[in-house]
Amino acid sequence: MMKEQKNIFGNKSKFAIEAILWQIDEEPIFINYCLWIRNNMVGDIGQCALLSAEMEPILKVVQLKGQRQMPFENLTAPVLTDKLIENIWGYASDYSHNVPLSNIDILSYHGECFQGYYVFLIEQQGYEWLLTKDNVDNKYYDMKIPSGIIYSTFKKFSKWIEDSTMLVLRTNNASITNG
Repeated sequence: MMKEQKNIFGNKSKFAIEAILWQIDEEPIFINYCLWIRNNMVGDIGQCALLSAEMEPILKVVQLKGQRQMPFENLTAPVLTDKLIENIWGYASDYSHNVPLSNIDILSYHGECFQGYYVFLIEQQGYEWLLTKDNVDNKYYDMKIPSGIIYSTFKKFSKWIEDSTMLVLRTNNASITNG
């Protein structure tokens, strides 16, 4: 029997995470998810992955809050995104701070970009800047959003995963036996 939970966190016209958790019988739990930036899908909601493999990058987004500050010399979003991609495994020493770019690069997993997209998050005074580039079509999407919105969205997303896997997907076959 297939069990499934769907949800959208946020507003697709601004910033949102769309997700589907699913499981067949007692098999492992899978997740399909994508980001929405100004009505543009970043990722592919049709692409599934093992939930346990996706949890590390998802949780890392919130865990590293406050560690993604970086000066960027008034560069345009595409130029800055390309510079970050060029130096993805180094440090932002060119920007006068030794910020690990692995903190700014979100949702990638051990060198593989997120479903064909590079996704970066930079914290600035009063806002968060989300920068993305499609690795296939070379399309850029970016948005500046008031501080805390991206983090609170990821926090709600993480909590939903935890609640859904513990309370719904795993417990449908639970029973109480009298001893």
